[in-house]
Amino acid sequence: MIHRCLVVIGFCIFSFALSGCQQADGARTLIAQDDVVLVEVDGRPVTLPMLEFLMQARGVAEDDTEAMRALLDELIRLQAMANAAHRDEVSTQPKVRAERMIKDIEVQYIRYLEDFQSAHPVSDKDVRDVYERQLERAGAQRYRIVTIEYPDQAAALAALNTLDEGRSSFEEQMRQADEHDRIVQRTDWIDASQVPPDFGAALAESASGQVVSSLLALEGKWYVARLEDVEELDVPAFEAVREGIRRTLNRQRNQAFIDEVFEAAEITPMLPMDQADVDAR
Repeated sequence: MIHRCLVVIGFCIFSFALSGCQQADGARTLIAQDDVVLVEVDGRPVTLPMLEFLMQARGVAEDDTEAMRALLDELIRLQAMANAAHRDEVSTQPKVRAERMIKDIEVQYIRYLEDFQSAHPVSDKDVRDVYERQLERAGAQRYRIVTIEYPDQAAALAALNTLDEGRSSFEEQMRQADEHDRIVQRTDWIDASQVPPDFGAALAESASGQVVSSLLALEGKWYVARLEDVEELDVPAFEAVREGIRRTLNRQRNQAFIDEVFEAAEITPMLPMDQADVDAR
């Protein structure tokens, strides 16, 4: 359809023979043998895939010949400016070359991830399985707790022991924390799925007003906690959380794929970083 529309616009479409063209810069390497060239600007091609990409990005329909004509004119103007930048050696300046390389890397990064996601979609079963596991971990109750931060595990354990033995109160521990600029925090409602399993199990066995018998370890920090309030957990319906779970699974799969590609890459340092810093100055 788009080919017929271009004929109506009046542009001459012809096949681009890559082997028969003078390769002026790296842009030529992005053109395939079977790409259709719509026009050349100072000998450099504006192709049909370029126009199609811009049409999709701008939401231009294939039967909108006037909008297609305007987009092609825009591409021609862009190419003319790029040609001038190349001719006047702006495009070969170090910062410009670096920016062009980074943008090329970013495009390939994004499209490669999209291709990976298409080949490995998150299924409804995957989402449902995660939902069921979360329900199992969350349990039937939700809690509000107060936590006191300690500098390390040993200090937190010592504080928990003094509380268990009645040699100190939770309020006294809170005052000491304030004096030493350690964080005392009251949480919003949480459930067992939001904390480590050992702490969640101890939390489920605690009564309101009781110090939880297990330390809370989060992001390298150690806390002693007291249960302030507990009530029945209102479980969200599957439909309400389906897309959120799907997005989380996609992010996790993407990150695992990125890590896998990174680990497989052959990385050869060419210049020590301290020397690179000196050269950059």
